[in-house]
Amino acid sequence: MYEKKRINALYCRVSTDGQQTGLESQIRALKDWCVRNQISEYELFADEGISGAKESRPSLNRLMEMVERNEVEQVIVFSFSRFARSTSHLLKGLKTFKEKNTRFISITESIDTNSPLGVALYTILGALAQLEREMIIERVRAGMANAKAKEDMHDWS
Repeated sequence: MYEKKRINALYCRVSTDGQQTGLESQIRALKDWCVRNQISEYELFADEGISGAKESRPSLNRLMEMVERNEVEQVIVFSFSRFARSTSHLLKGLKTFKEKNTRFISITESIDTNSPLGVALYTILGALAQLEREMIIERVRAGMANAKAKEDMHDWS
């Protein structure tokens, strides 16, 4: 049976339209990295004028849909911050990549999820994301206890 070749995906993003040179420099750096690593075939995904805090971005959504369909061999980004601004969003992406056997490479941080350091980083980020979730739960509980204490004090008046 013929299996469709999976693509190399380059992803870049800038927050504002005025950062056109930032987008161009990311694209140049990604293409240069591909040349140095003998990658001649790739597809470019770029989001312009969209904050990294937003998980939903047109090009990123299209890329992640392709990853879900197992059409992407590797995702190459200029830096983690171009892909995700929050640990939880980055971890969610890394989890999807791992499930779909898609390699993730950040050229600025020199991180490759197929390397021992990449695996360690993935584990550390997972632990940090879990800590972040637990701290949020703890703050919510403390806030609810505080609100209840205020209410109980008000009842005494």
